[in-house]
Amino acid sequence: MAPIVTSIDIDRPQNDVFAYVTGRTRFAEWQAGVEGGSTEGGTSPHVGASCSTTRRVGCTARQVTPEITKIDPPTAWNIHGIDGPIPAIVGVTVEPLKW
Repeated sequence: MAPIVTSIDIDRPQNDVFAYVTGRTRFAEWQAGVEGGSTEGGTSPHVGASCSTTRRVGCTARQVTPEITKIDPPTAWNIHGIDGPIPAIVGVTVEPLKW
């Protein structure tokens, strides 16, 4: 399947944007269908850590578990689903705007 790529310009410091888009508890604010999320044991995100996301799929709330495969603040963050109905692979890249 071809990747889905989205890009947006945000007038905020790179560190702020990275913290926002990678904060599991904030996913519901910007991702349709997400009802909540957390990082394994409430620890700081690190490669190999599992996350938990509750996502609405149809009429049912389903918990999915992705694992962090890359984290390089404030630039890159990747996860790979290890269970759930849609084991997605997600990559986030945050780059400062060049004017």
